[in-house]
Amino acid sequence: MRIIPSRTERRRHSRKYAEGEVAPHHSFYFRGPEGRLNLRAQNLILFMQLAEGVDEETWMYHLRRGDYSRWFRKVIKDKVLAARAAGVESMADVSAGDSRGLIAEAIKEHYTLPA
Repeated sequence: MRIIPSRTERRRHSRKYAEGEVAPHHSFYFRGPEGRLNLRAQNLILFMQLAEGVDEETWMYHLRRGDYSRWFRKVIKDKVLAARAAGVESMADVSAGDSRGLIAEAIKEHYTLPA
């Protein structure tokens, strides 16, 4: 018996990260610069929903610290998504609205999210 390697990239647990629930200690927490918030995103759907609603200061705080790409790389385990987010995080003059849109677009391209 011989195992034939796959010709397509494997995307293990992609539905889990889009819709499922990661443990509280692996969730993304929108806290903001002064720790006033404690909004938990335990999957990518909630991440996107919370991202739309957090204030610009909180969004930009996490963006400038590289928190989004770090979470995508370490918890979601998606190097491509993490690289896309890191690219947005490195844009010097990107606005909160534009950066949210770019990161949301990257997530949608990598994961099929329910309507």
